[in-house]
Amino acid sequence: MLNPLARYPEVQKASGRNMLPITLIGGFLGAGKTTLLNSLLMQGDGRRLAVLVNDFGELNIDAKLIVKVEGQQMELANGCICCSIRDDLVAGVENLLASDPPPEQLLIETSGVSDPINILCTFQQSKVRRRIFLENVVTVVDAVHATDARDSEYDELFQRQIRGGYMIVLNRVSVAGPEQVQKVRKLITDLSPAAAIFETDDGTVPLAVLLGDSRLGQSAFRPEPVMDPRSHPFESMVWRSDKPLKRIDFMRTMKELAGTVYRAKGFINFRNYPITTLYQKVGSFESYVDGGAWGVSTPRTELVLIGVTTGFDREKLTGLLDACTA
Repeated sequence: MLNPLARYPEVQKASGRNMLPITLIGGFLGAGKTTLLNSLLMQGDGRRLAVLVNDFGELNIDAKLIVKVEGQQMELANGCICCSIRDDLVAGVENLLASDPPPEQLLIETSGVSDPINILCTFQQSKVRRRIFLENVVTVVDAVHATDARDSEYDELFQRQIRGGYMIVLNRVSVAGPEQVQKVRKLITDLSPAAAIFETDDGTVPLAVLLGDSRLGQSAFRPEPVMDPRSHPFESMVWRSDKPLKRIDFMRTMKELAGTVYRAKGFINFRNYPITTLYQKVGSFESYVDGGAWGVSTPRTELVLIGVTTGFDREKLTGLLDACTA
């Protein structure tokens, strides 16, 4: 029987099989998963990486890296490939295993409401289990908002995300401040005493820490995954409009929705403004970042909204946002 704590080269040699090493990158809504994933792709080290994500729109890869996009697959200039998970995660892994040449390493970015423990169980029960090796499970935690989960409807999901991680990337520590960081570190160690914690300000971590021989996540810590069939307590919707929005009205509306919409992300077309605006909201934090000119593209607003099922009224939200275009 293979040693479950062994590193990938040892397992591959002992098994005699050519298995694909996989690293899961999870974490709650807005924690910084995509930022971390992008930084890993940008660093590169000559290895042929593959990435599975829920949607290309969530992956802000530098335009210089993109060579071409065909269907659900994106080819990057550094030799990496990126695929979209539309329906079945296991099917996405199977497609990558069948590619020629196959990737040397697979990174999977899960959604912010995914339970990594359930994903591990899915892999254990799948037909690809003998062709893959789970090398690391990384949970990204936003130091600013981590304590918000206490006494919330999503506390159990947040706890399982922490417990499922072999390594915790504690993000935005400078913004949170020493006192808050200490509270969050205690929260993490209470839930998962053996997990390694790596602190960062901007969601970036050296590639070698997560994927190299020096990575911290491969201590003697691999909790036995147990499936939790309960659904997460979140709902989501997409709001689109070809009409420009009034900036003041939109800002006021999103402030009013602070208790309803926990996470929002999208590109906004503001009235009398010639360039795109990337809007992001995580809890009480909001940001508006100027993008490029619309160019030949038709100006259009596309916004993803996520909130706890209780009080998440799609019809009401649509009406409030529609009013911002009047």
